[in-house]
Amino acid sequence: MEIRIGEEVYNAEFNGFTPIAFSRAFAEVTEAGRKRPRDIADAVSKIADSLTTYEVPAITPMLEILYACIKTATPTFPQTFDEWASALPSGTFSLERKDGWAADVMRIVEDNFFPSAKDGVDAAPAEKAVAEASK
Repeated sequence: MEIRIGEEVYNAEFNGFTPIAFSRAFAEVTEAGRKRPRDIADAVSKIADSLTTYEVPAITPMLEILYACIKTATPTFPQTFDEWASALPSGTFSLERKDGWAADVMRIVEDNFFPSAKDGVDAAPAEKAVAEASK
């Protein structure tokens, strides 16, 4: 998949290697002071929490997942995350565009972590069925 940010076009792919690329690119320091790789599920959780709380996805985890997808498609991508993110144009961070990079990353997250969400499941019929069953 090609994802455009400003004038740049990046090849991005999500597959079984993407969580590995993510953990290789991002680390955290534990309470004991040790450095350990981060899990991509943490980024997905931050996006989900942000959507639930603010109705807007958290931008840093979105960029991190995109970077991991770029590293999956192009393992020799030469820039570190900090180099890449700091060079992005200022208009990059508008999440209002429905056709921008953020929409592409959200599709990747939904397709790979919440595949049933795209089915448009409606909770109302299930609630009605439960109410009727309890009569």
